[in-house]
Amino acid sequence: MLSRGFCPTLLLLLQPVLSFPRTPLSTRGLQPRKPLSTRGLSTAPRMSLLDDIAAALDLPPSSLPLSPDGGGGGSGFASTGVAKDSSGRRYFYKKGSGASDAAMLNAEYEGVKEMHGTNTIRVPEPLAFGSIEDYPKSGPFVVFEHLRIGGGGDGAEMGRKLAAMHRVESPDGRFGFRIDNTIGATPQRNTWEETWADFFIKHRFYAMLQKCSNLNFETSELREIEEVIRAELEARPVPPSLLHGDLWGGNGAFADGEPVIYDPATYYGDREADLAMTELFGGFSGDFYQGYKEAWPLDAGYERRRVIYNWYHIANHYVLFGGGYMQQAQGMLRTIKSFKK
Repeated sequence: MLSRGFCPTLLLLLQPVLSFPRTPLSTRGLQPRKPLSTRGLSTAPRMSLLDDIAAALDLPPSSLPLSPDGGGGGSGFASTGVAKDSSGRRYFYKKGSGASDAAMLNAEYEGVKEMHGTNTIRVPEPLAFGSIEDYPKSGPFVVFEHLRIGGGGDGAEMGRKLAAMHRVESPDGRFGFRIDNTIGATPQRNTWEETWADFFIKHRFYAMLQKCSNLNFETSELREIEEVIRAELEARPVPPSLLHGDLWGGNGAFADGEPVIYDPATYYGDREADLAMTELFGGFSGDFYQGYKEAWPLDAGYERRRVIYNWYHIANHYVLFGGGYMQQAQGMLRTIKSFKK
């Protein structure tokens, strides 16, 4: 069973709202990821916004008007809310305020749509994206089905369904995604590459190092670490699996007993990258891993690759929050370097 939790950016999907501590396995007192500032966005929905949401959803007159249904608040870079139509159906929405927010909301919408199309593990159905061009008064927004999340469920089923999603490969066998997105608030480039090693080294390893000033490592030492990473990632065939991309415990739960995941940073890559992150902050039970491995066993050497993949997220936490995450990211690079044969 998955530990009950909350998602920083899809907070209003949780009813009731449940507290989930996101603490790295070895943080030595470090603080977990915290919701980002909402930059003073208003949490009260304007009727013009609800009218625009209704238009984007193409609701029939019999379902109008939309009305606010409580739960207004802020989460990450966006304001969030719940709306209800005259039939009683509820919708969860997120609203931004500018071009940057529009890009982030559109990327989230496209990522959830990609996962929803697999018909494997449940995700909130993506219903509409409203662009600044189409709705200049309201600003960008995205609308999902509203889920009542809470209680427990079958962790093994969640593992099996995640493995089923990972069986879905990119259409042309390449690694990346059709749109760039963000990991937290950090831009994440998803340019297509022919090999997994090339993708990870270019768009995860060096891209993140550039954001944190190489973590004070010399270029020559980073080249050595790159060689180790390449050797580890080329040691086995890697199919380009559809990934959630940000699968910590707060981004997975149960809705009416059914496993559900949300708030992704989607791309096609090594399935082990998703599994590695589930272990980084805890929250997933032994049943979850047993179910996953029964459906698709992990390959030899996973323990080393787990360090490589989770380094990316710890380094990103340093970019977002600073503090002791720098020392943790530096230590993980040294561990990776020690894998050299």
